[in-house]
Amino acid sequence: MEKADWTALKPQVITDAYGENLRLLRLSAHAEENEDVVLREFQAFGRKAALLYVDGLADRDCLQRFLLEPLMNASPPAEKDFGEEYLRSSVLPLSSLTPTSSLETLLQRVFSGDAALILDGMTGALIADMKGFVKSGLHEPLTETVTAGPHEGFTESLRDNTVLIRRLMRTPALISEPVTVGTKIPSRLCLMYLNGIAKAENVEELRQRIRGCEIDYVSSIGVLEQLLEDEPRSLLPQMAATERPDRAVGFLNEGQIVIVMENAPQVLALPIGLAHLVHAPDDTAMRWQYGSFLRCLRIIGMVVSMLLPAVFIAVTMFHPEGMSLSLLTSVVESQARVPLSLFSSMLLMLLIFCLINEASARIPGIMGASLSIVGGLILGQAVVEADLFSPLILIVVALSGLGSYTAPTYPLTLSLRLSQFLLLIAAGIGGYPLLLVALFFLLLRLFSQTSLNQPYLAPYAPKRPRNPDGLLRLPIWRQRLRGAAANPFFMDRVLGPMRKWDRQPKEKP
Repeated sequence: MEKADWTALKPQVITDAYGENLRLLRLSAHAEENEDVVLREFQAFGRKAALLYVDGLADRDCLQRFLLEPLMNASPPAEKDFGEEYLRSSVLPLSSLTPTSSLETLLQRVFSGDAALILDGMTGALIADMKGFVKSGLHEPLTETVTAGPHEGFTESLRDNTVLIRRLMRTPALISEPVTVGTKIPSRLCLMYLNGIAKAENVEELRQRIRGCEIDYVSSIGVLEQLLEDEPRSLLPQMAATERPDRAVGFLNEGQIVIVMENAPQVLALPIGLAHLVHAPDDTAMRWQYGSFLRCLRIIGMVVSMLLPAVFIAVTMFHPEGMSLSLLTSVVESQARVPLSLFSSMLLMLLIFCLINEASARIPGIMGASLSIVGGLILGQAVVEADLFSPLILIVVALSGLGSYTAPTYPLTLSLRLSQFLLLIAAGIGGYPLLLVALFFLLLRLFSQTSLNQPYLAPYAPKRPRNPDGLLRLPIWRQRLRGAAANPFFMDRVLGPMRKWDRQPKEKP
């Protein structure tokens, strides 16, 4: 039996030779080996015809009603009228019929759920959109829960996700640009951006990065993020992943680009800055006082999570003169009964805390939350009663853990924990001097960070005109500018117009 190596298929063209086309489709699609690949031969207009599709990906009922029945029941046309245009205009009641002569394009579409039709005497093939595979319905986002705002999340279907975004942003200026990534097994992507609002150089840079991904297959949107990011060694995320359509629309309004991927219930937004890391999905739905307060709370929590263990170890081990006498006495008395040093105890307790978090995340359902609570209580009480750890160590670890939970996204939580360990090791080795050196290098790395070649700390460093919805929130009616990633030509356009009565002179009583 003749077989083809799919990894070495050369670009081939579908001609008007029906027999050769049929052999090429059977060979390249492995129709005889694949149980679910169907190559259906039939008669249309008294001519030989064949239909190629994948059972389960294409909808059988649609194939029967809109392709097979019209073709098999149609009367033969005049020879001069026969062709692709006649089929599209007079026979097939379908709005999505795409002609192609490329075998590679045909196979990509067929294995994405479409159907390919070839006819004796017709040059090329017609591809019909017949997708009918099983997909999950709309559901509430699992990782971005809100107290105010929509409760609708993305699904694994690329088209459904683009529809969710377009339903919230009904404008022809929203561009939906199809691209593919992967050299052997292409994955479908969609770049969405506002025409004129998003910087043209950002869009072109992203296109070049996607074209430069020399990889056989991109299995998930997380893999795509690692291929497109500026600096792989950075701890901070350089793209924002969200599973909420309303947040994706917010990114688009600020001039950012959103990447939608087939089979991914999240989308990526870039470029991003430091301010985006402290934004939660429901900040905009709240009054500006509440949103600003919660953002301040998150910033304090993240700083406490990163610095508290390191500062505690530096003070107690190297600079006890910075502590009050009563606190120092309490630390010395509690540590006298513990066999481990303060640094070893802190490092081990943080590792145990991370272990409990990881175990609770991997156990399904409500059992995960139960394990996190019960495990922490039982383990904490047991180690204190056994004099293995100081109670102060448990308090510091608990406060730093609570601070890390204030991070709006899981990647940011992980970056905080890794920075926490780096600073703790520096403080345990050299006290305040080495801790300050480590902090200096972390800040230096932060100032040099970029996202899609855009400064990570913009619009603060370098200073740029900006929307006052950054680290803090001003009222909606004061937010007159777009984000720092937007086209500078549109920075002076009103995004949230001033209230009319604020511009009118008030009458004196």
